Amino acid sequence: MIRFPFFLAFLLFCTSCASYDKRDVVDSRPTAPNPAAQAPTNLSAASSSTSARILKRKIAVARFTNEARTMSASLFGEAYNRDPNFDRLGKQAADMLSTELTRSGKFIVLERQDLNKLEAESELMGLSREQFKQSMVGVDALIFGSIAEFGRKDVGEVQMFSRSRQQIAHAKVNARLVDPRTGHAFFSDDGAGDARLEQSTILGLGDRATFDSTLNDKALSAAVVNLIDKLINKLADKPWTTSILTVEGPNVIVSGGSRQGLRVGDRLKVMTAGKVIKSPQTGFNVQLPHTQLGELEVLSFFGDSETNEGSICRIVNGPTPTTDHMIQF
Repeated sequence: MIRFPFFLAFLLFCTSCASYDKRDVVDSRPTAPNPAAQAPTNLSAASSSTSARILKRKIAVARFTNEARTMSASLFGEAYNRDPNFDRLGKQAADMLSTELTRSGKFIVLERQDLNKLEAESELMGLSREQFKQSMVGVDALIFGSIAEFGRKDVGEVQMFSRSRQQIAHAKVNARLVDPRTGHAFFSDDGAGDARLEQSTILGLGDRATFDSTLNDKALSAAVVNLIDKLINKLADKPWTTSILTVEGPNVIVSGGSRQGLRVGDRLKVMTAGKVIKSPQTGFNVQLPHTQLGELEVLSFFGDSETNEGSICRIVNGPTPTTDHMIQF
């Protein structure tokens, strides 16, 4: 009679210890805006909120490859999902990065990965190859990158009546910003991300679970997102510039508007571009400092997208500018 209550209590204990999964995905998306990613680093803390804004730059992801051939077996085992004929992981990372750059709302993102598909579509629209090339727009920076680390591991622990298991996926991506005018790589950094799944099961009940493949995508996504703020901060260091479209009486019409970050009342500098001289030392063209000629104030906007919008401005001081002058925020 004593054994039966003991057996019944043991059975109830096992029933209450049903297996469970606990997902713990490391997501690097900030819960609040990152001040460092919103303001250029070369601005003083005393700058106004207007001058601390980031105006959109044109950017494109040029290439992403998977270079994570092998990893330490003691850490994450052998890398996988690598195809020499079709780099699925590289394409996936490039798509993720393009998506996050677009989602950030801080860039004008242009397509470079599938230009052949765009060209084929333009032919269906009746455009020649030359017309297609003429309609393409250059960018301020190209992103080249690679997957440096990508793998997984299992960590387990056996207790008296149960087994705990932790599945871990890890990814690390490298990227560099390149000036398409000179080929100069002016910035490089990396981002890493992990994704975890904790499992606990009663011995003999479902303790042979397979690896959750969705952790791979989540780790790669976390690594890509981890890189975004660094790219935003670096590109924000460069002054935002635009050009004068036309001058009509007292109004100066410039390219770019509210969708690129401008606001009514913003002051824009009218600059005379410095002379460009080729450096015998580096072989690069060196542009001498610009000279400020005057100042404009934004009055209103026109256009229905960030690619065809413009701003109507008035002259605050200085002579009437021409289309040869440069506008700087």
